[in-house]
Order: sequence, then C-alpha cells, then structure tokens
Amino acid sequence: MGVDALAALLVGKTYDRVGLISLLAVPLLTLPIPFLAFSCSYSLVLIGIVLWGVVMGIQETIMRAAIADLTPIERRGFAYGIFNTAYGASWFLGAALMGLLYELSINYLILFVVVMELISIPLFLLVRKTA
Repeated sequence: MGVDALAALLVGKTYDRVGLISLLAVPLLTLPIPFLAFSCSYSLVLIGIVLWGVVMGIQETIMRAAIADLTPIERRGFAYGIFNTAYGASWFLGAALMGLLYELSINYLILFVVVMELISIPLFLLVRKTA
C-alpha cells in the first residue's frame, strides 16, 4: 500500500503531462511480476511486490482519471459504474482462472499472465486511437 501511494503521486503527475499513453507502463511493469513472485529468491520476491504496488498505483490513479477525461460530466457516474463493474468482473474471472492454473502448474500461470499482458498492448493502442 505504501508503494501504491507513492507511485500514485508520481503517476498522477505523469498522466497530467503525457495522458493515456502512461497506461502502457502497466503491462510492461506487470510482465516480470510472475517470474519474480514465484522465484526462490527473497530479494526477487520483494522486487515483485514493489512492482505490484507500482502497477496498482498506476491503475488506481490513471484509469479513474481517464474516465473523467473521456466522459462528459452528465454521463460520468454511469461511466464509473460501467468501469467498476467491468474491472471487478474481469479481476474476479482472471483471479479464478489464475487460481486454477496455479493448481495445475505455476508455469501455466506464468504463461497465461505473459500472454494476457502481451495481448493488452496492441489492444490498448487500438483503443487509444479510437478515443
């Protein structure tokens, strides 16, 4: 939570300067997390935890700010409702699938995370062009 809070301060300033492109940091910073988190090294696991905090700070700061920037004020409440519903449902489904993969094989879990992160980059760029 401490890392999340510090990252949010820095990321907020970055978002104000460069806009939505700052969200590209999420998949780039998330990619190494499963490798670090499931390593046998205490130091690497700690680095993974710090990266997770940074990613959460980015998501919690930029995604909500972006909704405000992209949505007219009269539809903002509905937009936040849609966003939080989709975010929560996606988090739940992804976590459930990752739990199943974890029981099968940590390698499957890591592969899933890496593939999802790599898929997210071109999707983000596609959505960014239409926004």
